[in-house]
Amino acid sequence: MTRSFFKGLTIRAVICVILSMTFLFSCLWYTRSVNRSKEQDAYRKEYGTLLLASKYRSLNTDVLKNHKDIKSVFSAYDETGKLIGYIVDVETEVSSGKIHAQMSISENGENLMNIRVVSDGPEYLTYSEEEMEELRLQLKGARIPVAVRQDIASDTPYQVDYDPLLGLHDGTYYARSKKAAQDGYVDYCEIVVKGGRIVSCSWDAEDETTHKTRSEDSISGDFKISGNIWADQAYRVAKHMVLVQDPVKLAMKSDGKTEIIEGVTMDISMFVSLIDECIANSRNSYSKEQYMHDHSDQKDSEDDEKEKDPDETVNDNGNENEELTPTPAPQADPSKDLSPTPTKAPSQIGVIGGEDGVVSDGDENILSDSVDGIPMNEIRTRIDGLSGDRTRSATLLTAVNQAYKFIREYLNWVG
Repeated sequence: MTRSFFKGLTIRAVICVILSMTFLFSCLWYTRSVNRSKEQDAYRKEYGTLLLASKYRSLNTDVLKNHKDIKSVFSAYDETGKLIGYIVDVETEVSSGKIHAQMSISENGENLMNIRVVSDGPEYLTYSEEEMEELRLQLKGARIPVAVRQDIASDTPYQVDYDPLLGLHDGTYYARSKKAAQDGYVDYCEIVVKGGRIVSCSWDAEDETTHKTRSEDSISGDFKISGNIWADQAYRVAKHMVLVQDPVKLAMKSDGKTEIIEGVTMDISMFVSLIDECIANSRNSYSKEQYMHDHSDQKDSEDDEKEKDPDETVNDNGNENEELTPTPAPQADPSKDLSPTPTKAPSQIGVIGGEDGVVSDGDENILSDSVDGIPMNEIRTRIDGLSGDRTRSATLLTAVNQAYKFIREYLNWVG
């Protein structure tokens, strides 16, 4: 046997191995392709009546941990791979019993597309096909969340024209500028979120030297700007923020000014920046208390560094190196004569007992009424439900609203 014989044998062996591996991988690919096709066919058979799609994909997201009533969620895609909506499987329990519902929701999380109820046992509520058809006619394309019309008081004391931002957690959130502006003031903003909606907003600043607020100095005449006094304009901006909910809707131009808020001519870029930070803090549940604690630690560290400086500082009382810890100054009371008149916005929130959803100290919170834990002002659609059966109608809508809570958080999480 010659060397060329062994060389040829080796080449043939390598070719056989390559062909065998190619065949095996092809078989594996084909098997997986068949399995995926069978899986998609099964999904299409189960969910096609809710939302017919070319492909369904199960969502394995950590957001599900926060929503125990959500059994599963699938995203649905057309033949081009474009997202066309979500299938949400909800099982929840209310005082009237358990309900297991499956529904399809639009890709932007805004609208209910279709819904059905699954009967898993005698303890679960059931609906006849006639009842489901009656409910589907009322719910098809409806903006979520939803409530039965009877659940909404006829004298609801407020009107909301702007949707809240997604993903906001209830609480008080704060942000402060890291350094003083050119005028020597350190700006800070605060928002209060209730029911996922900003219900209060404030903006002020503190003079690094005198520790007086910019509002106080503008009222006394020590701080002046063109147009209305700064306290007036800041109040108008904060009030309009409560109205529109999103700083983008303040329509700030490249020069930092806006033309949509009557009486406001000053630069609002610092306000927008700090409000964006407050919103981010709300989405991360980073409360004002945590913020102040963390930044207090940073300040203590900075003060320690200053103490090492040979050039000692003396305060107004003559005490060397005494720590001066500024505290956020109280906001101007809108009820006093110095407060501005209500802003004339493109649309208004009419409120009885409060202004634009702002919760005042000592007043009852007008946003406390809710449906399924969702404040009334966030309800987007009201339906009549089943004739003479408000309870079972409301129970089905509870499942819809549980799906809404998940979708709202999930879309903010992936965004």
